Amino acid sequence: MSPRVFSLLFAALACSSALADELYKSVDRAGNVTYSSTPPKGGKVEKLEVAPPPTEAEVQAAEERLKKNAAQANELEAQRREKEAAQAAQEAEEARLREAQKPVQPVMTDTPGNVDQPIDYPQPGAGFPPGMPTGRPIPIAPRPSPR
Repeated sequence: MSPRVFSLLFAALACSSALADELYKSVDRAGNVTYSSTPPKGGKVEKLEVAPPPTEAEVQAAEERLKKNAAQANELEAQRREKEAAQAAQEAEEARLREAQKPVQPVMTDTPGNVDQPIDYPQPGAGFPPGMPTGRPIPIAPRPSPR
């Protein structure tokens, strides 16, 4: 509620209570309750005490409390937004780290992309006489390409 609206409500309350110094409450036979500024003719009537309107000092004090509460609400809202932003940044960083820790899956293809024909390397020791080093493969005749 803005301070302007708050002030208008206080002014309306002060004017209405100044105009209606006396307030009567009546209950008719059916149990209906009626409030008025003039005493009714029949039924149970009760005169109510009306509180005096607030003083100018009370109105100003209420406006100051309103301003203070609004400032505090704005400050708390800013703190909440900062906290949410920090939490969102932390969650994004954690997601990025989880993504970086995932193992990279190799790309598997049926045919090699940069080789004209498949290359077969013999098993270690295959095709070499016993006692010979097995560091180099034996040349194998190329396979015919599938059609």
